[in-house]
Amino acid sequence: MPRYRSATDQLMGRVGIVVERVPAERSGRGIVKVGGELWSCETEGFDDLLPDTMVWINARIGPILLVLPQLD
Repeated sequence: MPRYRSATDQLMGRVGIVVERVPAERSGRGIVKVGGELWSCETEGFDDLLPDTMVWINARIGPILLVLPQLD
């Protein structure tokens, strides 16, 4: 029997792309595109995430994704 995966589980670890600047240290929200859908997001990183930056989905709190920059 296949294991059920919640919508949150399906997002964790996925990669997205920043559409609208994400301010550093959860000081504001930006927009990220994941799998063709737009999400509000925040980052705990020390630097702003600029458009076209690839990000990793770290967590979801309600409708907000927490993202980190994807390292090369």
